[in-house]
Amino acid sequence: MYVVVNHLHFRDPVSEATVQAFRDGVRLTVDSGGLAARVLRVDEQHLILLLDFPSAEEANRVAKEVGGPWMREHITPLLAASTERSVGAVIASASR
Repeated sequence: MYVVVNHLHFRDPVSEATVQAFRDGVRLTVDSGGLAARVLRVDEQHLILLLDFPSAEEANRVAKEVGGPWMREHITPLLAASTERSVGAVIASASR
């Protein structure tokens, strides 16, 4: 499994409209091939997007075909800085 981690720093506090856009975006990500998608609120201007994929190829495909266009339309114009993006293979995991 591969995980994509995006730190998103917004110019202004995140609005309810942006939260709703993320709800739609995470559903779109999963419907397009992602295993899971979550958004964490660190503070009112910092969110973390966590996306799980079965492979690096699938992560890249969804980023190119779905995530990139969605981010450019809904999120990028609201950011204070470029997205901090990391992608990596899961090497240890536990769940209940």
